[in-house]
Amino acid sequence: MITDDPGTPGNGHWENNFAIAFEHRPNEWLIDAPAIDLNYGWGEHIQLTLQTSLAILKRSEHGAVAGIGGTEAAVKWRFLDEEHSGFDMSMFPRIIFNVAQSSVRRGLSDAGTRFQIPFQLAKKFGPLGLDCEFGPLGSTVGRSEFLYGVVGGVEVSRKTSIMAEVQATSRMNFDQQTITLNVGWRHKISEHCIWIASLGHEVRSPPDDQLALIGYCGVQVVY
Repeated sequence: MITDDPGTPGNGHWENNFAIAFEHRPNEWLIDAPAIDLNYGWGEHIQLTLQTSLAILKRSEHGAVAGIGGTEAAVKWRFLDEEHSGFDMSMFPRIIFNVAQSSVRRGLSDAGTRFQIPFQLAKKFGPLGLDCEFGPLGSTVGRSEFLYGVVGGVEVSRKTSIMAEVQATSRMNFDQQTITLNVGWRHKISEHCIWIASLGHEVRSPPDDQLALIGYCGVQVVY
């Protein structure tokens, strides 16, 4: 899902995601294949994160171009635990930058360097889990934005959960909103492997932007 949760892998453990993700607008496909998300637990409450991808852009009447997409480095700190406080809460500051400036020229990643300082909040109600995220998004190019989202998930079996999400970004005055509706699936294949997938669509975007269909399908490897 787009909205992050406060969970961390645990001391010395890895939680790595390998997937294919796409974003489709009229006459355009942007595909991350693979999208790589590496997470390491440093203590019980700290997560170190590195994300990147091989991005492929295909526009109508043009050949496909490929390169390294935006790269993200982040640290998550879960400072409240549900067992002691009644809910989990974390902060997840991150920096998103471009390893190759040619990717910006080709339209494979956004220009400039971006900074996020979002907070995550999670609470369980029996088989139902609720996650929220909110925080500012700054950039060296263009205006700053605010991101926020809510995810609800329910266990439909011992191994399978389904989720629904509303996620949005806007300018700091809550103008020029992009709102996305998303549904997801999580199925435990084995003790160390989980199938994760989602499909969503933007339902609102700034006047100059076209609505996008988004998707994600991959595996999460934990050990």
